[in-house]
Amino acid sequence: MIVDDPDAVSRRVVFRRFGGPEVLEVELRPIPVPAPDEVLVRVAAAGVNPVDWKLFSGQPLHDSYERSLPSGNGYDFAGTIAATGADVEGWRVGDRVFGGLRYQAQADHLVIDPRLLVRVPQGLSLLVAGSLNVVGRTAYASVESQQLAADDVVLVSGAAGGVGILTAQLAVRTGARVFGTASPRHHALLRRLGIHPLSYDDALRDHLRAAAPEGVTVVFDTVGHGTVDLALALGVSPERINSVADYEARQRHPIAGVGGASAGPRELALVAQLLADRALELPIDSVHQLGSVREAYARSIAGHATGKIVITTAQG
Repeated sequence: MIVDDPDAVSRRVVFRRFGGPEVLEVELRPIPVPAPDEVLVRVAAAGVNPVDWKLFSGQPLHDSYERSLPSGNGYDFAGTIAATGADVEGWRVGDRVFGGLRYQAQADHLVIDPRLLVRVPQGLSLLVAGSLNVVGRTAYASVESQQLAADDVVLVSGAAGGVGILTAQLAVRTGARVFGTASPRHHALLRRLGIHPLSYDDALRDHLRAAAPEGVTVVFDTVGHGTVDLALALGVSPERINSVADYEARQRHPIAGVGGASAGPRELALVAQLLADRALELPIDSVHQLGSVREAYARSIAGHATGKIVITTAQG
């Protein structure tokens, strides 16, 4: 039984053709009913990720995603369990949960296998939890793949973005010296988080050599834009370059491409607890109503967000 929403219908974001944010619509549907082994989640917040708009744009992707029309939208979500199937154990109505469900997250309700869920730790808001699935798993897996030590000198490209800001902070926690590229307006934030900021410009190579004359040992590329070529020019060993953004560079060079697929609910729970404990920070760039989903993606496509863009299902 649904206990937290008396409405007879549920909203969700859909697209029926490929294109820009203008193809996104909000439709009404009956509230979905969980199967015996599923739970119904009343979604509170859903994150915006670049891969979302690459999918609804219809552009080719290097990773294989099933795509068909019409389609729901979004992946990251957080909310509370509103109903449980008859065979579900260990979860109760009212539990705060988060995770990811491709093409389903941007909605008032979704049904999901509870094995995919992570409990929201006390002290972590649903807003942050709802933006965490992709960036948390990607950052954790990337950093773990390089087994950083205190003598490492690390460069993170796009260090003010959702993946980049968590990657850089997780690297700082290993004791490594961490540099992050970002626009000047983000430099104060990075410094506060223990990250040495650098502007991404034509003089970046010279700035890095001056700031780290001993050399850079590890590079995490979260945005592409020539980061891999820069790393190789700096003499970084290819196996110590991890790019989650530049597929073409991964085809040309024997670099790593470890990302979110290498982490699951356990790793996501660890990142969530660090955020709840204030040991990490994930800034929320902006919050948009479900009905303003087009504006949320326009901001994402513009590429200037700090941290995460989030969609809320709260009405008002």
